[in-house]
Amino acid sequence: MSDADLYITVIVVSLSLLALTAILFLVMVAGANRRHRHRAELAELHLRRDAELRRAEREATEHTLTEVGRELHDNVGQLLTVAQVGLLDHLEEGAKGHPRVATALEALDQGMEEVRRLGRSLNRDHWQQLGLARALELEATRLERLGKARVLAHLDTMSPDPPPDVKTILFRAFQEVVANALRHSGARTITITLRGAPPTLQLQDDGRGFDPAAPRGGSGLTNIRTRCGLIGYTATLSTAPGKGCTWTFTPTSAHAPSGSPGG
Repeated sequence: MSDADLYITVIVVSLSLLALTAILFLVMVAGANRRHRHRAELAELHLRRDAELRRAEREATEHTLTEVGRELHDNVGQLLTVAQVGLLDHLEEGAKGHPRVATALEALDQGMEEVRRLGRSLNRDHWQQLGLARALELEATRLERLGKARVLAHLDTMSPDPPPDVKTILFRAFQEVVANALRHSGARTITITLRGAPPTLQLQDDGRGFDPAAPRGGSGLTNIRTRCGLIGYTATLSTAPGKGCTWTFTPTSAHAPSGSPGG
């Protein structure tokens, strides 16, 4: 074999090896790409499943709240009205003026009004006309009127109102936090702050506070966080013995609110 033939043979073998190497590389790259696409598809399926689960849970919560509101407004309110009419019809005029009877009748009237108000606030359709800031303002006024605590409200009424499901869950979380503050903490002042779009809601009280690491009975704190998670919010509690409680409800969407309470 001449030197030229040997040279040509070496070139052909080298080119063949390079071609084989290139083919193997392309096969490996194609396999890696298929694996990446498969992982991406699985991740997308998980995201879709989680989104559908959250949507279903949110719809179930909305449905339950609407039904409870309807029952309060229609059935319980009607029963209280019948009781009130029956008492007024059978009480003598002199008896109606008795201080204890008058106080009881006034309490019954206020109870009926509270049932109607709760029924409206729990009804999802009610949020089409009533904004979150306005609902918080009305509730603050009611608390002040009851004399249970001083309420300071800093509400941004100019920001766009959140969707009905967000308003409903935030308002219910607000009611539960305030109820806990009045019932357990001995708070005398409650500060409500609503700012941003989407809104950040903060509730602060001057009560006795507690150790968040200590074991606690009940599921109230967990329910608040779970409900807020359904609407894309994070519920954060800051508290310590003697330091009161501060709840902050922050949207976890990509668009952060334009401002934050206390900032």
